[in-house]
This record gives sequence, structure tokens and C-alpha cells, in this order.
Amino acid sequence: MKKIVFLVVVILFLNGCFQMVAYTGPVITGVTGGNITHSALSYGLSYSVKKATGKTPIEQVISLTKEKQEKAINKKKQVIARNKEKKAKARKIGLLSNLLSQHLETVAPVLSVKNKEE
Repeated sequence: MKKIVFLVVVILFLNGCFQMVAYTGPVITGVTGGNITHSALSYGLSYSVKKATGKTPIEQVISLTKEKQEKAINKKKQVIARNKEKKAKARKIGLLSNLLSQHLETVAPVLSVKNKEE
């Protein structure tokens, strides 16, 4: 029972600290790896990107990737729509040419008879 109460209290107190815990990763890496300059620059860059854009660098990359995917999907949809329009136009042209050829077949004998009479 004491463990459950302790966990609930800890969760309530540390609930707001999650974002700051996310920034401790580069610090721990720098201390354990010995490359303090790299971790400081990484942390500073991440912080400045978050301040400037309101998003972390990973969120920024995800949003850019989604935008590119949406543009590609829209482009494919446009190509499909253009192809449908071209097929519809070709179908109309084919129908019109068939009607014209049928009309000429029926009118041609009449015109040839009139030309012979004149």
C-alpha cells in the first residue's frame, strides 16, 4: 500500500517535469561520453529551434515529411484527373468521328447522284 501511495505522489509531482527530462539526454551523453562541446551545441540548437518554431527538431522533420508526402499525393491525384480528362476527350472525339463517318456514308450517295444529274 505504501508503494502505491508513493508512486501516485511521485507521478503527481513529476508530471510537469517531463519536458525538462527530455533535455537532460544530451547532458548525460556529454558527461558520460566526454564530448561536452557536442552535447552543449546539440542542446543549444534544439532549444533555439524549439523557441523559433515552437516545435522540436524531430517534430519539425516529421511535419516537413508529411508536407512532402501530401504534395506527392496531390500531384498523383492531379495526374490521374488529367488522364481521365484526356480519356474523356478522346472518347468524345472518337464518338464524333464515328458519327461523322456514318453521316458521310449516308450523305455521300445522295450527293453523288445530285452531282451526276447536274
